[in-house]
Amino acid sequence: MFRMKKLLLSIALLGITLLAIAADIRYDSDPDEFLIYNRRNSKIYNYFLLKPAENISCTLVNVDSLTVYSRVVINNGSEINYQYKARIGNEELILDKSAKLSDSTRGVNGESISSYNKYKTKIYEEKTNFSITNISQNNLIFKISGNNVVSSNKEIDYIRFTPNFYGDVKTLILDEKEYTYYTPKSDKIQLTLEGPIVLKIISRMLFDTNYINNSGYRFRVFDNRDFFAEFTEEAYKSKNSWVENEPDIIPSTGDVNIIKLPAGIHHLSIENKDKNKELIFRFYINKASVEIEK
Repeated sequence: MFRMKKLLLSIALLGITLLAIAADIRYDSDPDEFLIYNRRNSKIYNYFLLKPAENISCTLVNVDSLTVYSRVVINNGSEINYQYKARIGNEELILDKSAKLSDSTRGVNGESISSYNKYKTKIYEEKTNFSITNISQNNLIFKISGNNVVSSNKEIDYIRFTPNFYGDVKTLILDEKEYTYYTPKSDKIQLTLEGPIVLKIISRMLFDTNYINNSGYRFRVFDNRDFFAEFTEEAYKSKNSWVENEPDIIPSTGDVNIIKLPAGIHHLSIENKDKNKELIFRFYINKASVEIEK
C-alpha cells in the first residue's frame, strides 16, 4: 500500500511538473477574434484582427519556437503588399510581406482575405514579451503558435443540429453514407440558438433530370426578424450523390456558408423566396455550443 501511494504521488508530481513547464502564450488583453473558413477542408480557424496602427502584446512562457501566420483583408484587387512590426524582448523588426487573394479561404462574414505568410523564430528566454503592430493601411489578421501549443486559433468541431420548423426531410446518399437534409415550409426553415455560437449551413439545389446543369440560387438569413445575410451560390449537378427514393431528382454539389452569432437568443429564419427552385439544407453548430475558445 505504501509503495502504491508513493507511485501515485510520483505520478501526480510528474503531472504538476509537466504542467509547470508547458508552453503558454498569455495575452495582455483579449484579442479581437476574426474567424476564417477554408472551403477545401470545411474547417474554421480563429485569427485575431489588427486594424491600422493597432497592436497586441503577450508574454511567452516556456516557448522554444514562435510561429506567426499573417493575412491581409483585401478590399480591392487580388494582390497586395503589407507590413507589420514585431518586437521580441528588446529586439524589433519590420516584416514586409506580399500576398495574393486566397482561392480557398475567406472570412466567415464573406470578407476577402489573402493566403497566409509565415514568420518563424527561435525563442531563447523562458519568459519574454512579444508584440505585433500593424503598420499597414489595411486590416491584418494573425494567428500565433508556440511549441505546437496554439493560442487563440483552434479549429472548431461541429455537431449536427436539427431545426425546429421545416417542411420535408430528405435523405441524401453520398459515398454510401446517408445525410439528412431539410426543406423549407412556407418558404422558410426556423431554428433557435443561444450565442455566442457558430452555425454552418450546407445548402443544395434539387434539379429535375431535364434541368440545365448550372444555375444560380440564393437564400436569406434573418435573425430575430432582422435581415442578417444573403448568400448567392452557383449550383452544379452532383455526380456522386442522389436523393433516396427520388430517381428523377439530382442534387447539386453542397455549398457551405458559416455565420457567427453573438451572445443572446437568436430566432433564425432561413428563407427561400424563389418558388421555382427547390433547396434543401443541413445545419451544424460548433461543438462547444455556447463559446469559442480564446
